[in-house]
Amino acid sequence: MAARRRPPPTEPPERSWLEEALPGVRPLTDRDKIVPPPPPQSAVRVPPVEPVRFDRVRSDGDHLEGVAPGVDRRHLRRLRRGELAAQLEIDLHGLRREPARQALRRALGEAIRQEMRCVLVVHGRGRGSSGPPVLRAALVEWLGEPPHGPHVMAFASSARLAGGATYVLLRRAR
Repeated sequence: MAARRRPPPTEPPERSWLEEALPGVRPLTDRDKIVPPPPPQSAVRVPPVEPVRFDRVRSDGDHLEGVAPGVDRRHLRRLRRGELAAQLEIDLHGLRREPARQALRRALGEAIRQEMRCVLVVHGRGRGSSGPPVLRAALVEWLGEPPHGPHVMAFASSARLAGGATYVLLRRAR
């Protein structure tokens, strides 16, 4: 059996026209590609923002509270008594840990942008799961995370919702 010979590939008409217009030009290979230099490093280094560690954190039974370092405890008492009305409420019921964390981050970011002072975070008591209340236990850590952590002044469980929700007090915009 004789081997069949393939005809040479035909060049598209544009290619021959291009070669006539630009003699000696050839397509780039991987070796010819130019890699741009990395952007210059800034002389001023911004340290990473550390999470806020709240003072006087209390978490017992259905109660959760804490205050940011240097914040007057009177703010915590006002939250505990329910003297501040929530301007935004976020319900985390039924969410797993990571989706709940992301929802809280979005809500706090929005509250900060709109210069709200008080947010009510409804997290439930965790009775639907077999272990301890996961969202309430993680809330203290989540409230201290950047970028919203430095804006959180204090937090306290809601007296009217008996441990199923927490009021969060945000700093005033400067």
